[in-house]
Amino acid sequence: MSDVVPSLDSVTPEWLTTILRGNGMLDRGRILDVKVHPNPAFNSIAAHLEPVYSPDVTAGVPERLFIKIKQQHWGRDEVSFYRLATRQKLPPSMLIPFIDGAYDEDTGTSHCLMLDVSGTHHAPVSRERVLAGDGVPEEGELAGCVEALAGLHAYWWEHPDLEDGPVRIPLPFREEERYMAEVRDQAEEWTRFRKTAGGELPRELLELYDSRIDGLPTLWDRYLEHRFARVSKLTVCHSDCYFTQFLCPDDPEMHGTYLSDMEEACLYLGAEDLVYLIATFWTREQRQEAGREARCLTRYYETLENRGVKDYSWDDLCRDYRLQLIWRVHLPVWDQVNGSTREYWRPKMQCLTDAYRDWDCAALL
Repeated sequence: MSDVVPSLDSVTPEWLTTILRGNGMLDRGRILDVKVHPNPAFNSIAAHLEPVYSPDVTAGVPERLFIKIKQQHWGRDEVSFYRLATRQKLPPSMLIPFIDGAYDEDTGTSHCLMLDVSGTHHAPVSRERVLAGDGVPEEGELAGCVEALAGLHAYWWEHPDLEDGPVRIPLPFREEERYMAEVRDQAEEWTRFRKTAGGELPRELLELYDSRIDGLPTLWDRYLEHRFARVSKLTVCHSDCYFTQFLCPDDPEMHGTYLSDMEEACLYLGAEDLVYLIATFWTREQRQEAGREARCLTRYYETLENRGVKDYSWDDLCRDYRLQLIWRVHLPVWDQVNGSTREYWRPKMQCLTDAYRDWDCAALL
C-alpha cells in the first residue's frame, strides 16, 4: 500500500509506476505521462486516469484507471473494506477491481485507485432520474443489480473475517444503551419536524410516525439484540444502496454488474440495502407494477440460496425487510431537519410510508 494521495496533482507518472509495479501489473517499462480527466463526482474528488506507457511495456497493462480522493475521514471505511476484500482468495466479482488505497488518520484524507470500467459499463439510472421519480431501471438491468447485491451479501454472509475485522456494526446497534440513545435522537428529530413541517402532513401520517416512535424501544429485545450479539444472519451492507451506485455492463455476455462506492460499508442486515434500493424512491405504483417489488425480493432470495446461504428463510427476509422499513422511514424526517428541500424529502416520505403500510410494519412494534 502507498502513502495517501491528497490531490489529483499528486497523481504523477512516478507514483503510478510504483503502484502498478507493486501490484504486478507492470513488470517492465514505466509510465511516461498520466492524462487526468476529472469526474464531477457527487461527494469526492475523482478522475479517470489514462496512463501513457513507455514502448517496452508488456501487453495487458491497464489502459484506464479511476481514482477517488476523500477528505474529513469519509473514506476510511471504504479503504478498509477494499483491503479486506483483496485479501480474500477469490475477491467478490461484483466489486470493481481494486488496485491501491490508503488512509491518513491525521489528515482524514484517503484515496482508492481501481480499474476504470466506464468504457464497458454504465449506470442504470441517473441521479436526476431518481430524484424526478423515474428511478426504475429496465428489466434486465434491474435483475442484474438485484443479483449483484445478493451476491455481495451472500459472499460476506456471517463471514469469519467480519467478526473482528474492519467492517463494523453500526454504532446504534452495538449495545442497548447506544440503541436507546438513537431512539431518543429520532424522537427529538420527529418533534422538531412536527413543529416546522408537521402542519402539511395528513393526520394519518402524523399518527404513523407517532406510533413508530413509541414502538421503537421494543424492537431491540424482540428482534435485534441477539442478532448483533451473535453476529447472526448479518453481512456486509452497502448502506447507501441506490441504483446510481450500480454499473451495468454494455454487453452482459462479456461482463457482470458492479456495485461501487463502498464508503459506508457496515456489518448489518442485508434488507437494509433492499429498502434503499426498492422502497425509498419507488412509488407504490412502481413497486406493485407487474409485481416488481415481489419479483426483486424473490430474485434476491433465490440468489442467496444459490450462493450457499443457509438457515435464512423467506419469512426471515420478509421480517428483516419490514424491520428496515421501520428504521428507514425516518430518513425523510432526518432530511428535513437537516436542511433538505421539500421537493426532496416529501416524495421520499410518501414512498417509504406507503411501503410501511403495505407491509403492515406497525404490527411488529
